[in-house]
Amino acid sequence: MRKIRIAVACLVAVPLIVLSPIYAFIPAGILLLFRAKKRANRWLELCARLVSNGTLFALGVTVHIDGRENLISDTPICYIANHQSMLDILAFVGPAKLWASVFAKAELKRMPFINLWCYAMGCVFIERNSPHDMVKAILKGVQKLKEGDPMLIFPEGTRSKFDTIGELKNGSLKLATRSKAIIVPITIKGLRSGLEGITNFRHVHAYFSIGKPIPTALLTKEEAAVLHEGVYGEVKKRFNELPN
Repeated sequence: MRKIRIAVACLVAVPLIVLSPIYAFIPAGILLLFRAKKRANRWLELCARLVSNGTLFALGVTVHIDGRENLISDTPICYIANHQSMLDILAFVGPAKLWASVFAKAELKRMPFINLWCYAMGCVFIERNSPHDMVKAILKGVQKLKEGDPMLIFPEGTRSKFDTIGELKNGSLKLATRSKAIIVPITIKGLRSGLEGITNFRHVHAYFSIGKPIPTALLTKEEAAVLHEGVYGEVKKRFNELPN
């Protein structure tokens, strides 16, 4: 059943991705020629939303969003979220209508069409087997935040293999504290059942909860040292509150 369901989704997702240079990147390129960078970026966001929502629809996934009132326009913003599925970013871009840079595996640079969307989002590519490259990527992420570009961080480092929250790495918050960013905790639940955990053709209901923003600019050393407890505590608490 998993293969059939994914095959059906591919009938929708693949054409949307393969044709994206025509309907997304060529118009954006034309806008850039006229120095309309904001409009070009906005167009790419809208097209990415189309791809994300189309893919989730084809997979039979409905993402319920709450906490929109916690979204802010101040910068820099660092979204901190648990990581359950490859669909997490689709939910972030599509139903949640958010846009941010993320850390991406260096291998994605060589994937046609996908790499275009990585560049459009301003992804920071990282070679996981190279500690030196990881340090450079983190510094680049800090710089992006300082320049006002939002970032989405998954502190677990990789997707959880179960419908639970994995071990959250404390070092991930250094991007926010070093750039004095505002942390917006995000809790994701149920998306694994929409792809990695598919067992049947039943409709999947997943949840994407946006928490209250946490400023880091005025934190003392003592407060910064226990920041992870507050941020991850909020994510875990909300995860347990959301429906199964």
